[in-house]
Amino acid sequence: MTGDTRGFDAIEVSFFVPCYNEEEHVEGAIDKLVEVAARCGITYEILVFDDCSRDASVATVKAYQRGHPDIPLRLFRNEVNRGVSRNFVEGAFQGRGRYYRLVCGDDIEPIETHAEIIKRRGEADIVVPYFTTIHGRGWHRHVLSRLYTVLVNFASGYRLRYYNGCALYRRFDVMRFHVETTGLGYQAEFLTRLLHEGRSYVEVPLVASDREASASLTLRNFVSVSHSLVKIALRRLRVSLFK
Repeated sequence: MTGDTRGFDAIEVSFFVPCYNEEEHVEGAIDKLVEVAARCGITYEILVFDDCSRDASVATVKAYQRGHPDIPLRLFRNEVNRGVSRNFVEGAFQGRGRYYRLVCGDDIEPIETHAEIIKRRGEADIVVPYFTTIHGRGWHRHVLSRLYTVLVNFASGYRLRYYNGCALYRRFDVMRFHVETTGLGYQAEFLTRLLHEGRSYVEVPLVASDREASASLTLRNFVSVSHSLVKIALRRLRVSLFK
């Protein structure tokens, strides 16, 4: 095993829950994590990062804390919006678990998905989910998702089936090898960075759900993802030239 071992005996998994205007869903996401932890028999903590929500997300989480004082739930509030990737790294530094996983505050993952990923902990350094079926996702987003995977594999030289799932990492790896990308490409950039560092992985087939949204189809995110693809390709080129 690699990495820092301080506090690992106390907490197995730190769940990072990013939250932005999720007052209707964040409580359900927390409830599922509590149930999954009990089902899998793990020690855990839940780190909710509110990224400057404009709705009652903070009040909802605080009410949950008051109503469930026995749940290891901590709330972090940003004064300005920092984005998921930056909060993802900060959560790793705030956490205390051996393993670390992002769980979206919009509560789209079924309990079975959480449980299957947690059950595979320890089989490799990274547990990477890929989805055989994604309910609620339109054909155009399926096409874009597949194209993105092809581009990342081409740029990196790896052959993963999916890069935008919420993988399970060793928390120390997130602290040590995190990337500075702030856009939607950060997951692929980080995951390929870990593979470049020699981390092992296991892929897990799952069924997922989605809520249709257009946030990923903006010029800003297109530029950000393109930037990540270039960085991934340059890393591969650098390795091939100087190995």
